[in-house]
Amino acid sequence: MKILRTISTALSMCLFACTAAVAADFPTRPVKVVIPYSAGGTSDILGRLVQGPLSENLGQSVIIENKPGGASVIGTSQVARATPDGHTILFADLALLVNPGLMADLPYDTTKDFRAITGFAKAPLVLLINGDLPFNSLPELIDYAKKNPGKLNFGSGGYGSSTHIAGELFKKVTGLDIMHVPFQGVAPAMTAILSGQVEIYFGGTTTALQHLREKRLKALAITGNQRNTLIPDVPTFKEQSVDGMNADTYWGVYAPAGTPDAAIVRLNQAFEAAMKDPKVKERVDQFGIELIHNSPEEQDKAFRQMVDYWSRFIKETGIKVQ
Repeated sequence: MKILRTISTALSMCLFACTAAVAADFPTRPVKVVIPYSAGGTSDILGRLVQGPLSENLGQSVIIENKPGGASVIGTSQVARATPDGHTILFADLALLVNPGLMADLPYDTTKDFRAITGFAKAPLVLLINGDLPFNSLPELIDYAKKNPGKLNFGSGGYGSSTHIAGELFKKVTGLDIMHVPFQGVAPAMTAILSGQVEIYFGGTTTALQHLREKRLKALAITGNQRNTLIPDVPTFKEQSVDGMNADTYWGVYAPAGTPDAAIVRLNQAFEAAMKDPKVKERVDQFGIELIHNSPEEQDKAFRQMVDYWSRFIKETGIKVQ
């Protein structure tokens, strides 16, 4: 038994030494951060905000690669197939979590082909209506929709987008009959509500801010547990007795399955340092977005729970990609 304990101790020390060596060596070349969307969107802006600090902390160049298409599936697939050494990682939003429930033929297994590195941020969505509509509060909108089933519609940036999921969740928790009108991206969806083509849209606070100031849009409610500093006069859904609107936009960072623990830990530490950078925090605050760094273990647990939650929600509501 003593010999076995000695061997076990020696193996443990060897494993620790090897892991430490990998951590010390990683990264050995530039790190590629794949963002599965076009340049200029919120995901792209957030990823580029930490690009400099990440590079400084990792001691290597950090390359942002935009890989849009297929409701984020194209870029996500690229990372799933990448060499699992930590040099190619994914900066993902809510689509990573909802696509398993929406698409039966994904070219990857979401919970098996990725390892969590860290959570990154979450942001509330605002229920917006065209400024010419007569409603000035959420209860007024709900009352009208109940009396006029099928008459109102909501626009989204496309099937499976956070703007779509938020609208479907709103329908579920209120029992309202509102038609979904998908668009090819956030920009045309915003154009549609500004022109009156759709009545309702769940948008980001920053995107809506100028239109709210110009009275072209009205904000009736915001997701999350507290009001947002950018639009402090807009009450939460919960404040207005609408529970269950847990539809915040969410971002996380992931690596291919099989990436060594040491590389995951090193990346987690680099993201933590980058997210604490005063310039990054100041800029993110201007967007009304909350940074949420956590450990790989915590993010992995949250990641799996969210995939399960949204898969069940999609099944229950019968949402389809058309």
